Amino acid sequence: MTEHKTAELRRNINRLTEIGDLEEALVALEALVAIDGESAFYYNKQGIIFARRGNIGDAKAHFEKALALDPRLAQAHSNLGNIYRELDNLDQAIACYQRAIDCDPDYATAYHNLGVVYRQKGDFQKAVEHLKQGTKLQRVMARRELAESSMGKKMPIAWVVIIAFSIAALIYFIRR
Repeated sequence: MTEHKTAELRRNINRLTEIGDLEEALVALEALVAIDGESAFYYNKQGIIFARRGNIGDAKAHFEKALALDPRLAQAHSNLGNIYRELDNLDQAIACYQRAIDCDPDYATAYHNLGVVYRQKGDFQKAVEHLKQGTKLQRVMARRELAESSMGKKMPIAWVVIIAFSIAALIYFIRR
């Protein structure tokens, strides 16, 4: 399979996972694994599917397997942090989110998640700091993707929604 086809299949898996079509995402993941073999991407996406189905133990095991294959996969660190947050182990969640940021300083989701955990712990100053940084990085990413897209100066509605959601989340956490 060409790199282009593999990249296309991965984008499709990401899209299916994002829209919640977990059965189709699993089918696409199995097709990818049949061609490319097991990978950190595969285990991370499997972990996301297990987590969305409420199977926290299997999700955790898959994120850990993804990190064993690629210790620099920021998304797997962040997803593992989500598991620890779900288990109310906030200190371990913070450590995971921080590792995600260490792996990818531009990973907005990790900053956002870190802000949420600091808010849960009652450290509002750190919460606001990290939520602001996450929002800033999302805006930078949106601008970069827009500049690289064929749409020119037209902003896709999805980015408008993402930015609006980020601002609303920041306001929510500040006022709470």
